[in-house]
Amino acid sequence: MALLVPDLIAAAGVAGRTCLGLVFLAAAAQKFRHWRILPGVIANYRLLPRALVAPASALLPPLELVLGAMLLSGFAQGWTALAAVLLLALFIAAMAINLRRGRMDIDCGCGQSFLKQTLSWTLVTRNAVLAALLLPSLGTSAPAPMPILVAGSSAGLAFFLLYLLLNIICALPRLPARGHRFA
Repeated sequence: MALLVPDLIAAAGVAGRTCLGLVFLAAAAQKFRHWRILPGVIANYRLLPRALVAPASALLPPLELVLGAMLLSGFAQGWTALAAVLLLALFIAAMAINLRRGRMDIDCGCGQSFLKQTLSWTLVTRNAVLAALLLPSLGTSAPAPMPILVAGSSAGLAFFLLYLLLNIICALPRLPARGHRFA
């Protein structure tokens, strides 16, 4: 049993890095694809001075791209995982601040342009869960053997597909309550 725990932690680390690597690559791709609207999305949060919106919108997609690639490659696992957790914490804070301000009607900017989502505590929770997936990678670890890499990568891919599915479900338009008529 004692030998099983380190293997499970190693597989969980690979799964988290795989899932978040794919999340960051998908987010970067969407931001690069819609780079013209990204400054407006960032400005809508009303957290940065105007002079910093353009640099932030220019830096965010490449940062997500590099983090995604590094998470998938396993390079500098602890440092890369920490950087990804910090970026997610920044997103969590930006969303939570705006939700506390009562600003729920702005686009989250999560990269799902075809299914835009407005800010919600569900998105805050989602980002916290994503950050938690990286916790097993924060410690130093030896290279994982092939069976753990395969199992962890498969689990990470499954988590990523679940992430995509939940994003689609959360972005669907809400139906009116039973008994109410459409306007």
